[in-house]
Amino acid sequence: MSGKMPGKMDKVAAVAQIAEQKSARELGTSQQDHQRKCVQLDQLKQFKADYELTLEQKGSEGMPAKQLQDYRLFLGRLNQAIDQQVREIQDSEVRLAAVQARWLSKSQRKSALDHLVDERHRVQVKSRDKAEQKASDEHMMHRRSMGNDS
Repeated sequence: MSGKMPGKMDKVAAVAQIAEQKSARELGTSQQDHQRKCVQLDQLKQFKADYELTLEQKGSEGMPAKQLQDYRLFLGRLNQAIDQQVREIQDSEVRLAAVQARWLSKSQRKSALDHLVDERHRVQVKSRDKAEQKASDEHMMHRRSMGNDS
């Protein structure tokens, strides 16, 4: 039964490695998604700042009330978009933390299984080497005893 165990452990470790790799890809995707959302927020904030500057410049030159109202209405929509993007980033941070925790768990499991497989392999090699040394010693003793009999 112990002869079959290392093979089973190798399979379990291989499955754990596949799960860890899949989880790592999910983590990478989540990190990219989060980064993209942060870049979008920065772009919205920059666009708003540019738009406010334009409004200030045009306002000092004098503009019709309707145009001023349109600018302010659009600024309100920009603020709503920024608020929405902030909420999306907060949600993304929660999802990212969960994906990262899953990856960490799978990574630790994979490492533990790899360590176990390596340890079993070392024990097998040591046992095999010991058996080979014993067989070699017995062979040498047998040859010596055969040589002493003559």
